[in-house]
Amino acid sequence: MDAFVELSAELTGFSAEELTSTGLVEQYRALAAGASEAEIIQLWYTGEWRGTLPSSRAYAEGLAWKAVGVAPPGTRGPGFGTWERGPGRSRA
Repeated sequence: MDAFVELSAELTGFSAEELTSTGLVEQYRALAAGASEAEIIQLWYTGEWRGTLPSSRAYAEGLAWKAVGVAPPGTRGPGFGTWERGPGRSRA
């Protein structure tokens, strides 16, 4: 495992595997070269980099959505009958 993924896992509380599964490690590594820890955390959780979204995938894979157990608005429908189930279990 590389240093960027290890640092990101430590900063975000998500495992290296979870971060790698987003498909954004290479893009984020390039963006975050020389960035502060706070900027790296913001990038992973919001998909935003210094006021812009680097890609639509960055928005959809934001860790904030995973942390609260919901789909990002506008990315996919909830599916028929999902209103009958409670929200997914949070990471807390």
